[in-house]
Amino acid sequence: MPQQPPTIPIDPTEVLTLTQELIRIESHSDAPGREAQIGYFLVDWFRERGIEAVRQPVVDDRANVISRLPGGNGPSLMLCGHLDTIPPGLMKDAFNPTVDGSGPNAMLHGRGACDMKGAVAAMACTLVSMKESGLSLNGDLVFAGTIDEETGALGVKHLIDEGIVTNYAIVGEPTALRVGIAHKGAHFIRVSVHGRGAHGSCPEKGINAVAYASRIAVALEEKLRSQLAKRTSPLLGTSTVSVGRISGGIKPNIVAETCELDIDRRTLPGEANPVEDVRTLVSEICDEVEDLTYSVSEMPATAVVPHSPLVTSSEAILAKAVTQACRDLSLDDQPIGLTYWTDGGVLAAAGIESVILGPGDIALAHGPKEAVPVGELGKATQLYANVTLHLLS
Repeated sequence: MPQQPPTIPIDPTEVLTLTQELIRIESHSDAPGREAQIGYFLVDWFRERGIEAVRQPVVDDRANVISRLPGGNGPSLMLCGHLDTIPPGLMKDAFNPTVDGSGPNAMLHGRGACDMKGAVAAMACTLVSMKESGLSLNGDLVFAGTIDEETGALGVKHLIDEGIVTNYAIVGEPTALRVGIAHKGAHFIRVSVHGRGAHGSCPEKGINAVAYASRIAVALEEKLRSQLAKRTSPLLGTSTVSVGRISGGIKPNIVAETCELDIDRRTLPGEANPVEDVRTLVSEICDEVEDLTYSVSEMPATAVVPHSPLVTSSEAILAKAVTQACRDLSLDDQPIGLTYWTDGGVLAAAGIESVILGPGDIALAHGPKEAVPVGELGKATQLYANVTLHLLS
Protein backbone atom coordinates (compact mmCIF):
# COMPACT_ATOMS: atom_id res chain seq x y z
CA MET A 1 0.00 0.00 0.00
CA PRO A 2 1.17 3.58 -0.59
CA GLN A 3 2.86 5.10 2.46
CA GLN A 4 1.68 8.66 1.74
CA PRO A 5 -1.98 9.75 1.58
CA PRO A 6 -3.29 9.71 -2.01
CA THR A 7 -3.97 13.08 -3.58
CA ILE A 8 -6.62 12.59 -6.27
CA PRO A 9 -8.29 15.99 -6.86
CA ILE A 10 -11.97 15.96 -5.91
CA ASP A 11 -14.57 18.58 -6.82
CA PRO A 12 -17.06 18.75 -3.89
CA THR A 13 -19.37 21.03 -5.88
CA GLU A 14 -19.74 18.40 -8.60
CA VAL A 15 -20.71 15.77 -6.03
CA LEU A 16 -23.29 18.05 -4.42
CA THR A 17 -24.75 19.02 -7.80
CA LEU A 18 -25.07 15.39 -8.92
CA THR A 19 -26.68 14.40 -5.61
CA GLN A 20 -29.26 17.15 -6.08
CA GLU A 21 -29.95 16.04 -9.66
CA LEU A 22 -30.46 12.45 -8.51
CA ILE A 23 -32.82 13.48 -5.70
CA ARG A 24 -34.99 15.32 -8.23
CA ILE A 25 -35.52 12.07 -10.16
CA GLU A 26 -38.18 10.04 -8.36
CA SER A 27 -37.12 6.38 -8.20
CA HIS A 28 -39.41 4.82 -5.59
CA SER A 29 -42.02 2.08 -5.77
CA ASP A 30 -44.88 4.53 -6.45
CA ALA A 31 -43.11 6.45 -9.23
CA PRO A 32 -43.94 5.66 -12.88
CA GLY A 33 -41.24 3.32 -14.14
CA ARG A 34 -39.62 3.28 -10.71
CA GLU A 35 -35.85 3.39 -11.36
CA ALA A 36 -36.05 3.56 -15.17
CA GLN A 37 -35.54 7.32 -15.46
CA ILE A 38 -32.61 7.53 -13.06
CA GLY A 39 -30.94 4.66 -14.90
CA TYR A 40 -31.12 6.48 -18.24
CA PHE A 41 -29.89 9.66 -16.59
CA LEU A 42 -26.80 8.03 -15.08
CA VAL A 43 -25.80 6.23 -18.27
CA ASP A 44 -25.93 9.53 -20.15
CA TRP A 45 -24.05 11.28 -17.33
CA PHE A 46 -21.15 8.80 -17.50
CA ARG A 47 -21.00 8.77 -21.29
CA GLU A 48 -20.91 12.56 -21.45
CA ARG A 49 -17.72 12.33 -19.40
CA GLY A 50 -16.15 9.71 -21.61
CA ILE A 51 -16.73 6.76 -19.30
CA GLU A 52 -18.22 3.45 -20.44
CA ALA A 53 -21.71 2.83 -19.05
CA VAL A 54 -24.57 0.45 -19.84
CA ARG A 55 -28.04 -0.38 -18.59
CA GLN A 56 -28.53 -3.97 -17.44
CA PRO A 57 -32.29 -4.69 -17.73
CA VAL A 58 -33.75 -6.48 -14.72
CA VAL A 59 -37.55 -6.06 -14.64
CA ASP A 60 -39.49 -4.33 -17.42
CA ASP A 61 -37.66 -1.04 -18.07
CA ARG A 62 -35.99 -1.06 -14.66
CA ALA A 63 -32.27 -1.62 -15.05
CA ASN A 64 -29.04 -1.73 -13.11
CA VAL A 65 -26.40 0.74 -14.27
CA ILE A 66 -22.85 -0.54 -14.77
CA SER A 67 -19.94 1.78 -15.51
CA ARG A 68 -16.32 0.78 -15.75
CA LEU A 69 -12.85 2.28 -15.82
CA PRO A 70 -10.75 -0.54 -17.28
CA GLY A 71 -7.37 -1.25 -15.76
CA GLY A 72 -4.80 -4.00 -15.92
CA ASN A 73 -5.12 -7.63 -14.91
CA GLY A 74 -4.84 -6.97 -11.18
CA PRO A 75 -7.60 -6.99 -8.56
CA SER A 76 -10.84 -5.11 -9.26
CA LEU A 77 -13.03 -2.91 -7.08
CA MET A 78 -16.79 -2.33 -7.30
CA LEU A 79 -18.47 0.79 -5.90
CA CYS A 80 -22.07 -0.31 -5.38
CA GLY A 81 -25.14 1.76 -4.54
CA HIS A 82 -28.87 1.26 -4.96
CA LEU A 83 -30.82 3.65 -7.16
CA ASP A 84 -34.23 3.32 -5.49
CA THR A 85 -35.58 5.13 -2.46
CA ILE A 86 -38.68 4.72 -0.36
CA PRO A 87 -41.71 6.87 -1.34
CA PRO A 88 -41.91 10.45 0.01
CA GLY A 89 -44.29 9.57 2.84
CA LEU A 90 -44.66 12.56 5.16
CA MET A 91 -41.60 14.33 3.79
CA LYS A 92 -42.49 17.74 2.36
CA ASP A 93 -40.83 18.77 -0.92
CA ALA A 94 -39.11 15.39 -0.92
CA PHE A 95 -37.81 15.78 -4.46
CA ASN A 96 -36.85 19.45 -4.23
CA PRO A 97 -33.37 19.24 -2.71
CA THR A 98 -32.44 22.11 -0.42
CA VAL A 99 -29.31 22.99 1.52
CA ASP A 100 -29.79 24.22 5.08
CA GLY A 101 -26.98 25.91 6.95
CA SER A 102 -23.45 26.68 5.81
CA GLY A 103 -19.90 25.53 6.30
CA PRO A 104 -19.40 22.31 8.27
CA ASN A 105 -23.03 22.39 9.45
CA ALA A 106 -24.59 22.45 5.98
CA MET A 107 -27.15 19.70 5.36
CA LEU A 108 -28.69 18.60 2.06
CA HIS A 109 -32.34 17.63 2.47
CA GLY A 110 -34.39 15.41 0.17
CA ARG A 111 -35.65 11.87 -0.21
CA GLY A 112 -32.64 9.66 -0.80
CA ALA A 113 -30.12 12.26 0.36
CA CYS A 114 -28.45 9.74 2.68
CA ASP A 115 -30.17 6.53 1.55
CA MET A 116 -28.38 6.61 -0.76
CA LYS A 117 -28.19 9.04 -3.63
CA GLY A 118 -25.41 10.95 -1.89
CA ALA A 119 -23.22 7.85 -1.95
CA VAL A 120 -24.23 7.05 -5.55
CA ALA A 121 -23.15 10.55 -6.58
CA ALA A 122 -19.87 10.23 -4.67
CA MET A 123 -19.15 6.89 -6.33
CA ALA A 124 -19.95 8.20 -9.80
CA CYS A 125 -17.74 11.24 -9.24
CA THR A 126 -14.95 8.94 -8.04
CA LEU A 127 -14.81 7.34 -11.48
CA VAL A 128 -14.67 10.77 -13.09
CA SER A 129 -11.90 11.94 -10.74
CA MET A 130 -9.85 8.81 -11.34
CA LYS A 131 -10.24 9.18 -15.11
CA GLU A 132 -9.26 12.84 -15.05
CA SER A 133 -6.21 12.08 -12.87
CA GLY A 134 -4.66 10.20 -15.78
CA LEU A 135 -3.34 7.49 -13.46
CA SER A 136 -3.17 3.93 -14.73
CA LEU A 137 -4.88 1.33 -12.56
CA ASN A 138 -3.75 -2.26 -12.15
CA GLY A 139 -7.35 -3.46 -12.19
CA ASP A 140 -10.86 -2.39 -13.12
CA LEU A 141 -12.81 0.19 -11.14
CA VAL A 142 -16.52 -0.55 -11.50
CA PHE A 143 -19.64 1.41 -10.56
CA ALA A 144 -22.79 -0.67 -10.05
CA GLY A 145 -26.11 1.08 -9.44
CA THR A 146 -28.72 -1.49 -8.46
CA ILE A 147 -32.51 -1.41 -8.47
CA ASP A 148 -35.02 -2.75 -5.95
CA GLU A 149 -32.92 -2.75 -2.78
CA GLU A 150 -35.79 -1.26 -0.79
CA THR A 151 -38.36 -3.83 -1.93
CA GLY A 152 -36.60 -7.15 -2.47
CA ALA A 153 -33.03 -6.75 -3.84
CA LEU A 154 -33.74 -8.11 -7.32
CA GLY A 155 -31.12 -5.73 -8.73
CA VAL A 156 -28.10 -7.04 -6.85
CA LYS A 157 -29.25 -10.63 -7.42
CA HIS A 158 -29.39 -9.98 -11.16
CA LEU A 159 -25.99 -8.32 -11.01
CA ILE A 160 -24.51 -11.53 -9.62
CA ASP A 161 -26.59 -13.85 -11.81
CA GLU A 162 -25.34 -12.06 -14.92
CA GLY A 163 -21.77 -12.77 -13.93
CA ILE A 164 -20.29 -9.52 -12.66
CA VAL A 165 -17.04 -10.43 -10.93
CA THR A 166 -14.82 -8.17 -8.84
CA ASN A 167 -12.47 -8.94 -6.00
CA TYR A 168 -13.75 -6.20 -3.72
CA ALA A 169 -16.91 -4.14 -3.21
CA ILE A 170 -17.81 -1.05 -1.21
CA VAL A 171 -21.54 -0.58 -0.61
CA GLY A 172 -22.36 3.07 0.07
CA GLU A 173 -25.13 2.81 2.66
CA PRO A 174 -25.02 5.55 5.31
CA THR A 175 -22.38 4.84 7.95
CA ALA A 176 -21.34 8.44 8.71
CA LEU A 177 -18.09 7.46 6.91
CA ARG A 178 -17.37 4.68 9.41
CA VAL A 179 -16.12 1.32 8.12
CA GLY A 180 -18.91 -1.26 8.33
CA ILE A 181 -17.48 -4.79 8.25
CA ALA A 182 -20.59 -6.64 9.44
CA HIS A 183 -24.36 -6.35 9.33
CA LYS A 184 -27.38 -8.38 10.37
CA GLY A 185 -29.49 -10.56 8.12
CA ALA A 186 -33.16 -9.74 7.54
CA HIS A 187 -36.19 -12.03 7.39
CA PHE A 188 -39.79 -10.85 7.02
CA ILE A 189 -42.11 -13.58 8.27
CA ARG A 190 -45.88 -13.84 7.96
CA VAL A 191 -48.07 -15.81 10.37
CA SER A 192 -51.61 -16.47 9.15
CA VAL A 193 -54.12 -17.73 11.72
CA HIS A 194 -57.47 -19.27 10.70
CA GLY A 195 -60.24 -19.84 13.24
CA ARG A 196 -64.05 -20.17 13.05
CA GLY A 197 -66.48 -17.33 12.58
CA ALA A 198 -69.57 -16.77 14.70
CA HIS A 199 -72.00 -14.00 15.63
CA GLY A 200 -70.45 -11.49 17.97
CA SER A 201 -73.26 -12.03 20.49
CA CYS A 202 -72.18 -15.64 21.05
CA PRO A 203 -68.37 -15.61 20.74
CA GLU A 204 -68.10 -18.96 22.52
CA LYS A 205 -69.36 -20.63 19.34
CA GLY A 206 -66.42 -19.35 17.32
CA ILE A 207 -62.65 -19.50 17.44
CA ASN A 208 -61.27 -15.98 17.37
CA ALA A 209 -58.21 -15.77 15.11
CA VAL A 210 -57.46 -12.23 16.33
CA ALA A 211 -57.35 -13.39 19.93
CA TYR A 212 -54.86 -16.15 19.14
CA ALA A 213 -52.81 -13.87 16.90
CA SER A 214 -52.64 -11.41 19.79
CA ARG A 215 -51.27 -14.15 22.05
CA ILE A 216 -48.68 -14.91 19.40
CA ALA A 217 -47.71 -11.24 19.18
CA VAL A 218 -47.22 -11.00 22.93
CA ALA A 219 -45.21 -14.22 23.01
CA LEU A 220 -42.99 -13.01 20.18
CA GLU A 221 -42.30 -9.70 21.88
CA GLU A 222 -41.77 -11.18 25.33
CA LYS A 223 -40.75 -14.84 25.16
CA LEU A 224 -38.90 -15.07 21.84
CA ARG A 225 -37.30 -11.66 22.21
CA SER A 226 -35.83 -12.62 25.58
CA GLN A 227 -34.49 -15.85 24.07
CA LEU A 228 -32.93 -14.02 21.16
CA ALA A 229 -31.34 -11.48 23.49
CA LYS A 230 -29.00 -14.27 24.60
CA ARG A 231 -27.62 -14.51 21.06
CA THR A 232 -25.05 -11.74 20.82
CA SER A 233 -22.26 -10.47 18.61
CA PRO A 234 -19.55 -7.99 19.68
CA LEU A 235 -20.18 -5.86 16.58
CA LEU A 236 -23.89 -6.43 16.01
CA GLY A 237 -25.49 -6.72 19.41
CA THR A 238 -28.39 -9.13 19.78
CA SER A 239 -30.63 -11.07 17.45
CA THR A 240 -34.07 -9.41 17.38
CA VAL A 241 -37.75 -9.90 16.60
CA SER A 242 -40.46 -7.27 16.13
CA VAL A 243 -44.13 -7.45 15.14
CA GLY A 244 -44.65 -4.79 12.48
CA ARG A 245 -48.27 -5.43 11.45
CA ILE A 246 -51.31 -7.30 12.71
CA SER A 247 -54.57 -7.36 10.77
CA GLY A 248 -57.67 -9.50 11.10
CA GLY A 249 -61.40 -9.74 11.29
CA ILE A 250 -64.13 -7.94 9.34
CA LYS A 251 -66.56 -6.28 11.75
CA PRO A 252 -66.92 -5.92 15.51
CA ASN A 253 -70.02 -8.15 15.57
CA ILE A 254 -68.30 -11.09 13.83
CA VAL A 255 -65.86 -13.42 15.56
CA ALA A 256 -62.70 -13.06 13.47
CA GLU A 257 -62.02 -16.02 11.21
CA THR A 258 -58.57 -14.87 10.04
CA CYS A 259 -55.70 -12.74 11.24
CA GLU A 260 -52.19 -12.04 9.93
CA LEU A 261 -49.01 -10.95 11.67
CA ASP A 262 -45.99 -9.62 9.78
CA ILE A 263 -42.76 -10.05 11.70
CA ASP A 264 -39.28 -8.58 11.33
CA ARG A 265 -36.41 -10.90 12.34
CA ARG A 266 -32.87 -9.60 12.30
CA THR A 267 -30.29 -12.36 12.50
CA LEU A 268 -26.66 -12.72 13.45
CA PRO A 269 -24.09 -14.65 11.42
CA GLY A 270 -24.42 -18.38 12.00
CA GLU A 271 -28.04 -18.41 13.19
CA ALA A 272 -30.19 -21.34 12.13
CA ASN A 273 -33.44 -20.93 10.17
CA PRO A 274 -35.23 -18.01 11.86
CA VAL A 275 -38.59 -19.10 10.46
CA GLU A 276 -38.41 -22.21 12.62
CA ASP A 277 -37.99 -20.12 15.78
CA VAL A 278 -41.31 -18.42 15.00
CA ARG A 279 -43.04 -21.62 13.91
CA THR A 280 -42.07 -23.34 17.17
CA LEU A 281 -43.56 -20.55 19.24
CA VAL A 282 -46.78 -20.47 17.18
CA SER A 283 -47.20 -24.23 17.48
CA GLU A 284 -46.97 -24.03 21.26
CA ILE A 285 -49.95 -21.65 21.29
CA CYS A 286 -52.11 -23.10 18.53
CA ASP A 287 -51.48 -26.82 18.06
CA GLU A 288 -53.89 -28.02 20.74
CA VAL A 289 -56.81 -25.81 19.69
CA GLU A 290 -59.39 -27.72 17.65
CA ASP A 291 -60.35 -26.14 14.32
CA LEU A 292 -57.59 -23.54 14.62
CA THR A 293 -55.04 -23.67 11.79
CA TYR A 294 -52.07 -21.52 10.91
CA SER A 295 -49.18 -21.10 8.50
CA VAL A 296 -45.74 -19.57 9.00
CA SER A 297 -43.67 -18.54 5.98
CA GLU A 298 -41.02 -16.07 4.91
CA MET A 299 -42.39 -13.23 2.82
CA PRO A 300 -41.17 -12.70 -0.78
CA ALA A 301 -39.37 -9.44 0.09
CA THR A 302 -36.64 -11.43 1.86
CA ALA A 303 -37.29 -14.95 0.54
CA VAL A 304 -36.72 -14.45 -3.21
CA VAL A 305 -33.28 -12.96 -2.56
CA PRO A 306 -31.78 -14.31 0.68
CA HIS A 307 -30.98 -11.39 2.98
CA SER A 308 -27.91 -12.93 4.57
CA PRO A 309 -25.74 -11.31 7.23
CA LEU A 310 -22.38 -9.83 6.25
CA VAL A 311 -19.12 -10.62 8.02
CA THR A 312 -15.77 -9.36 6.74
CA SER A 313 -12.62 -9.78 8.79
CA SER A 314 -11.00 -6.57 9.99
CA GLU A 315 -7.77 -8.15 8.69
CA ALA A 316 -9.14 -8.65 5.18
CA ILE A 317 -7.34 -6.80 2.39
CA LEU A 318 -10.31 -4.53 1.65
CA ALA A 319 -11.02 -3.73 5.30
CA LYS A 320 -7.39 -2.77 5.86
CA ALA A 321 -7.36 -0.60 2.73
CA VAL A 322 -10.52 1.22 3.81
CA THR A 323 -9.32 1.80 7.37
CA GLN A 324 -6.05 3.16 5.98
CA ALA A 325 -8.01 5.49 3.69
CA CYS A 326 -9.91 6.74 6.74
CA ARG A 327 -6.63 7.42 8.55
CA ASP A 328 -5.40 9.31 5.46
CA LEU A 329 -8.27 11.76 6.00
CA SER A 330 -8.04 11.78 9.82
CA LEU A 331 -11.39 9.97 10.10
CA ASP A 332 -12.39 7.34 12.64
CA ASP A 333 -10.88 4.08 11.37
CA GLN A 334 -12.39 1.68 13.92
CA PRO A 335 -14.61 -0.93 12.18
CA ILE A 336 -18.28 -1.10 13.18
CA GLY A 337 -21.24 -3.43 12.77
CA LEU A 338 -24.61 -2.35 11.35
CA THR A 339 -28.07 -3.41 12.46
CA TYR A 340 -29.60 -2.96 9.00
CA TRP A 341 -29.24 -5.15 5.90
CA THR A 342 -27.54 -4.13 2.64
CA ASP A 343 -26.79 -5.40 -0.86
CA GLY A 344 -23.39 -6.27 0.58
CA GLY A 345 -24.84 -9.46 2.03
CA VAL A 346 -25.54 -10.76 -1.49
CA LEU A 347 -22.17 -9.62 -2.84
CA ALA A 348 -20.31 -11.29 0.02
CA ALA A 349 -22.29 -14.51 -0.42
CA ALA A 350 -21.09 -14.52 -4.05
CA GLY A 351 -17.47 -14.41 -2.89
CA ILE A 352 -16.83 -10.66 -3.27
CA GLU A 353 -15.00 -9.22 -0.26
CA SER A 354 -17.31 -6.39 0.86
CA VAL A 355 -17.57 -3.52 3.34
CA ILE A 356 -20.16 -0.81 3.92
CA LEU A 357 -19.05 2.83 3.78
CA GLY A 358 -21.08 5.90 2.95
CA PRO A 359 -22.07 9.45 3.94
CA GLY A 360 -24.97 10.20 6.24
CA ASP A 361 -26.65 8.87 9.37
CA ILE A 362 -28.99 5.88 9.01
CA ALA A 363 -31.21 7.44 11.70
CA LEU A 364 -32.26 10.10 9.16
CA ALA A 365 -33.05 7.63 6.38
CA HIS A 366 -36.72 6.89 5.53
CA GLY A 367 -37.95 9.73 7.74
CA PRO A 368 -39.60 13.11 7.06
CA LYS A 369 -36.32 14.97 7.61
CA GLU A 370 -33.93 12.85 5.55
CA ALA A 371 -30.66 14.72 4.99
CA VAL A 372 -26.93 14.23 4.53
CA PRO A 373 -24.06 16.48 5.67
CA VAL A 374 -22.80 18.30 2.58
CA GLY A 375 -19.22 17.98 3.78
CA GLU A 376 -19.49 14.19 3.93
CA LEU A 377 -20.31 13.98 0.22
CA GLY A 378 -16.90 15.28 -0.80
CA LYS A 379 -15.14 13.27 1.91
CA ALA A 380 -16.87 10.10 0.72
CA THR A 381 -15.64 10.73 -2.81
CA GLN A 382 -12.11 11.26 -1.52
CA LEU A 383 -12.35 8.08 0.54
CA TYR A 384 -13.49 6.00 -2.43
CA ALA A 385 -10.65 7.44 -4.51
CA ASN A 386 -8.10 6.72 -1.78
CA VAL A 387 -9.29 3.12 -1.43
CA THR A 388 -9.04 2.74 -5.21
CA LEU A 389 -5.41 3.84 -5.10
CA HIS A 390 -4.59 1.60 -2.16
CA LEU A 391 -6.03 -1.45 -3.93
CA LEU A 392 -5.49 -0.84 -7.63
CA SER A 393 -2.30 1.21 -7.98
